Parts: sequence; C-alpha cells; structure tokens
Amino acid sequence: MSFRPVLFLLQCSLGYSFGRNMINVGVLIYPEIQALDLAAAVDCFGQVNQTLKSTGRQPFYRLFTIGQTTTAVKAENGLQLSAEYTLQDCPAIDYLVLPGGAGARPLAADPAFMAWLQQRAAGAQKLLSICTGAYMLAHSSLLDGKPLATHWRFAKDLQQRYPKVQVNATELYVMADKFYSSGGMTAGIDLCLAVIEQDLGVAIAQAIAQELVMYLRRSGKQSQYASPLKIQHSAEQRFTRLQSWLLDNLAQPVSVADMAAQTALSERQFRRVFQSRFAMSPMQYLQQLRLDKARSLLLCDGYSLKHISQQVGVNDPRNLIRMFNKAFGCTPGEYQKHFR
Repeated sequence: MSFRPVLFLLQCSLGYSFGRNMINVGVLIYPEIQALDLAAAVDCFGQVNQTLKSTGRQPFYRLFTIGQTTTAVKAENGLQLSAEYTLQDCPAIDYLVLPGGAGARPLAADPAFMAWLQQRAAGAQKLLSICTGAYMLAHSSLLDGKPLATHWRFAKDLQQRYPKVQVNATELYVMADKFYSSGGMTAGIDLCLAVIEQDLGVAIAQAIAQELVMYLRRSGKQSQYASPLKIQHSAEQRFTRLQSWLLDNLAQPVSVADMAAQTALSERQFRRVFQSRFAMSPMQYLQQLRLDKARSLLLCDGYSLKHISQQVGVNDPRNLIRMFNKAFGCTPGEYQKHFR
C-alpha cells in the first residue's frame, strides 16, 4: 500500500500537536455481534495509527476490545471473536464504541452490563453506537430527549421501546453532546471518519478515507437509503413500476403530473402519499435518480459531461455541476478523476 498521498496530506495538515497521550478507544464485543460494525471502528482508528507511523509520528489511538468475558464468542457471521479485557478489568476508556448485532438488544436488557455502561459513560469523552448498538444507549436513558441514529430497519421498534429518545432513521449519523450514533454497517465508517476529523483535522480524515478506498466521505446529513432502494423496499407495486418508468425516462422532461399518472393517483394525492412513504418529494427523488445515473456514466469511457447531462435530463452541464457539488461535495470531474 502506497502512503505517498497520505504523506502529502499529513504534511499539509496544520494546527495539531502530536506530542500528547494516546486516546483509549474501547470496542465492545459480545455474542451475535455484527462483525462489520466492529471492523468499521477498529479499521478506521487502526488505520490512523498505521498512517501516522508511516510518517514517523506516534500512534494517536490505543485500541482494545472489551467483553463480558475473554472467552471467544460467536459473531452473527459465525466468526469466533475474543475480547482482550473484561468489563471488570478494562483500562480507562476515552471513546467507547458499541457495535450493533443481534445480541445488542439482549445485552441492553442485562442489568449488570447497563450499570457498567452508565458508570463508564460518565467518565468517557465520547460514546459511539453503530447500527443496533443504539439499543444500549437508548436503554441507559442517557439519550432521553436527544437524537439517536440507528439502521432504518430497526427505527420503528427502537422508538416504540424508548419513546423518550428522538430516533433518527434517515441520516447516516448524528451527534448529540458526547453521544455519536450511526445507521447500519458502513455508516459506522462515516461516523468514525467524522470523529477522526474532529480529532486530527480534515486532511488526515480524508487520507484515511482514501486508504480505505472510500472516495466520497459522506456527511451525517446524507440519507441512509440509496435512492432506488427507497422504492424497492416499498410494498406497493405502483411505486416499483414508477421507479422503472423513471429510470427508462431520465433523459426526458418529467413532471409530478407525469409521475402521478404512472401510479393512477391524482397529483395532489400522489404528492402526499409519496412524501409520507419516502420522506422526500417526488422531484427530490427524481433528482437523486438523475445523480445516481450521472455517477454511473462518469465511470464509463468516452462520455463528455454534455452527453452525460443530456442522458440524465439536465441539459445544461453547469446545472449538473451545481447539483453534483451540492449532493456530494465535489464536481463531476473530481469524482471521475478519483474514482476511475
């Protein structure tokens, strides 16, 4: 793995002194943990240390795992995982990471574990939950009256169980005081990168994203859903048919009335039902489809920006550039250069 881009970014990073104590990052392990949630935190923070070492600097994070026992437990995918420390003998924790998994809800109902969590939370600088790790924070009552993100599939259940928590089912991650929470799985990487940016600056966070082969670092405000998935998860065939029609007609001018006609609803009823089902307006959804198609075309050889703009129904390339910048924080040319 080449560190040349990382070296350049680190050399350009200003305003931080590395001559300080390491931050202790404790990552919880338990039976039926989602291994990808665990890896999101371990690999992000661990990559920071590897990158700093490659530039002759000291590691910034001290990573360790914690469990109810150090005996190996089985993750959801069948892997055997063992913690370095038990709840009773683990070191001081600056950042406590709570990965998700099928075992998160039973663990949240364990009085001994919850007493430990509340005690450790009092002394921690940050608590990070990934996916269904949110159940542990919610059960602790520490998030009463505060926003808490989780995987969209579990949001309704989480809200019903913990009505005092402001469950966020749409954004990739949210931050409330020292409580940081993310949606499912890969959103945990975005959350950890956001923490790294707070600690070490945007240049280093971007360098880590590049080492993890993540071109687009997503902001917390970005939706958990990919645009087509919103419709595909709908139980109503009228909306899946609408999606197919839109994908076939992206190069054409499309109005809300056109979309309503495809669903056999009045325009007024269509607007209301669509907003209720998918938490966005029909035109916002159409724009996301256009941008998704534009991203795909940018990865193909031989297409000019003008041609791509026409193929996605945005006749002026300047408008596509503005849309791209607003949605992804980069121009089509920058996306193409880095991703191909």
